[in-house]
Amino acid sequence: MNHPLSFHANGKILLTGEYLVLKGAEALAVPLVVGQGMIIEKGGKSNLLSWSAGDTEGTWFEGEYRLPDLELVFATDRNVAGRLKGILLAARDLNPVFLRDNSGLKVVTRLEFNRNWGFGSSSTLTSLVAQWASIDPMNLHRLISKGSGYDVACSMTDNAIIFSLKDGNPKIAGVDFNPPFDHLMQLIYLDSKQDSDLEVEAFRKMAERDLSGEIRRISEISLLLSTVKDTETFIALLLEHEEIIGKVLGRETVKNRLFPDFEGVVKSLGAWGGDFVLAISARGSAYTAEYFRKKSLGVVIPYSSLARLPFEKEMITL
Repeated sequence: MNHPLSFHANGKILLTGEYLVLKGAEALAVPLVVGQGMIIEKGGKSNLLSWSAGDTEGTWFEGEYRLPDLELVFATDRNVAGRLKGILLAARDLNPVFLRDNSGLKVVTRLEFNRNWGFGSSSTLTSLVAQWASIDPMNLHRLISKGSGYDVACSMTDNAIIFSLKDGNPKIAGVDFNPPFDHLMQLIYLDSKQDSDLEVEAFRKMAERDLSGEIRRISEISLLLSTVKDTETFIALLLEHEEIIGKVLGRETVKNRLFPDFEGVVKSLGAWGGDFVLAISARGSAYTAEYFRKKSLGVVIPYSSLARLPFEKEMITL
């Protein structure tokens, strides 16, 4: 490696199919124009892997590992260091020659969004390490996570996807998801990040029951939403989706719980109770933004500014 290596992975949002995607439902997911980049270069201390991780707020983690055994030498956060070591060792399980060289290495990763936002800080890292190790990101994901893997799938594509698991294996189909009313779609930050792994584990431990009807309808909604062209139908389908998932989980929807007077739909994105929701109102984006600002929720991001356009091939500059 005479020159620095660089890689990039896309962030994501899950529009439909949360939780039930683990049981085979088809889910609609969208890659984002923001993600995470990685630069690797030789240098620094011999026999040491030096790691620096940053986001839009600056550097948030630094660590050093001894090569080739990856013994931790120093870390600003030992929990983060342990998770990172686990990912690197899992990558080595899939590629035994990965990180066997004793030469010093410097790795810098940078999230293009606040790491507290659930846009894929973990899935993009999985994808980046897999690219570096020349292994399949989905295989690495299966070794280190109990999630469905839709987020890792988004990290590798520039198109919206319909994602499902069939006999435990991912099925991914690109879709031309480009709603003409995307200017009405707003992402609202609730500042209450959920641990997706814990949510997945809790859902898996729920009492087994027949959810075939719910899985079938959520799959139908996902497919319908990927092609619908009018706002009223889109909102109606999202409201139905929320009600179905709410009954499955035995929880109140985020709209009923926090925003009952909002004129439109408020849709949970990913794990319920998490950081971002999608809000849409036929009254317009100005109404939506003003409504949530009055609720002291000032981070309101237009969906169209983050979602990758269908079949777009935009390069990200780090």
